[in-house]
Amino acid sequence: MKQAYGRIIPRENDMLTHVGPGTPMGEVLRRYWQPIATSDELQELPRRVRILGEDLVAFRDRRGRPGVLDLHCAHRGTSLEWGRVEPDGLRCCYHGWLYDAEGRVIDMPCEPPGYAERRKVEQPAYPVTEFGGLVFVYMGPPDTKPLFPMYDVYDIRHRRDVVLKGMRLWDDCSIGYVRDCNWLQHYENVVDPWHLLALHTMISGPQFVGALGTFERPTIEFEETPIGVRYQLVRDLPNGHRLFRAAECVVPNIFLVPNIHEKGDRPVERDKASEVSWAVPVDDTHVMGLSIVAWPLVDGEPDPAWRPGTDTVTYDERGQKIRPGDQRNRPYDDRQRRPDDMEAQEGQRAIAIHDLENLASSDRGIVLLRRMLERQIEAVRQGRDPLNILRDPGQNYAIETHAFDTVRPKETADLASVW
Repeated sequence: MKQAYGRIIPRENDMLTHVGPGTPMGEVLRRYWQPIATSDELQELPRRVRILGEDLVAFRDRRGRPGVLDLHCAHRGTSLEWGRVEPDGLRCCYHGWLYDAEGRVIDMPCEPPGYAERRKVEQPAYPVTEFGGLVFVYMGPPDTKPLFPMYDVYDIRHRRDVVLKGMRLWDDCSIGYVRDCNWLQHYENVVDPWHLLALHTMISGPQFVGALGTFERPTIEFEETPIGVRYQLVRDLPNGHRLFRAAECVVPNIFLVPNIHEKGDRPVERDKASEVSWAVPVDDTHVMGLSIVAWPLVDGEPDPAWRPGTDTVTYDERGQKIRPGDQRNRPYDDRQRRPDDMEAQEGQRAIAIHDLENLASSDRGIVLLRRMLERQIEAVRQGRDPLNILRDPGQNYAIETHAFDTVRPKETADLASVW
């Protein structure tokens, strides 16, 4: 028996897990555009947001311009979440200072006329952009601000069959209702396909229907891609078909998961992931998920019968939930009997301790991802751009991603032609 008494618990890997200002991983994440809200969340009221350990306020003035400012008023520190949105900006509730979308104080109603113009007070602010129904903020050095990356899933400049929709992933959480843990242990889950066989089938399930709902052991490999890390899964299905599946982590915190509802009952060629998602660190011990979804159109309108491929609410043929969608409210004993991603990932501690892990051959995707993130930290330390930073508009076009489902009859399933 290995004695527990007297053991010393190591610290977490703060280089990869901590995200505050000045931390190694925090500085990497700040080199990219990060989503903070859906566009329709910025309406008549300001929205308090916390991202990368910083408390901010997001708003849209009455002229439609979005802004993201430090949360506390530059005058006396009152939270601007209680402010009033006006045509020209956000007005603090306490003494009425009015901030425009870039943080300039343009009115001080308690001061003499012209005083605001003479003082030229500015609230700390971050650059903002909107795309695909999401609001993004750039929190890094001004001189390293990149272009917003146009990945093929949502670069629809020459498509008329889909519309882009910005979405929060399931009640302010990320996939599987994960919320109260470090961002990395949730992000790593994307390149951990073996948990599909264990957690979602052997222990609690099957929690999926179709091709992912069988206990047949797949063949799984891992590889680096030009933009990140992915797994490649091959599984023979009982109906004589063969499933080829790949999910991808795009450095530093984007992920693409193909349709988890694929039934495998007909040939499918390279059905690419329909959404691009971000595992956004709120702080060191909380994560949220936001997505841009390419939603199919029917007669020019969003298809009401379609649902996102990563929708974790799964139903059996009778319409009964086999993977509950209200997991945070489930009774404790039910969660013990049927744990899901939330229980497994949050159960790794608020921040997983890497030095206590005993990684095995099935964890190769985790190892590849951590090493790739470490290389981005080193690049930033040396003053270089990390991976997936674009500055040439000519190269920012339908950047290829590598997550998809393919289904073929076994006798025609040529591995080389799939990958």
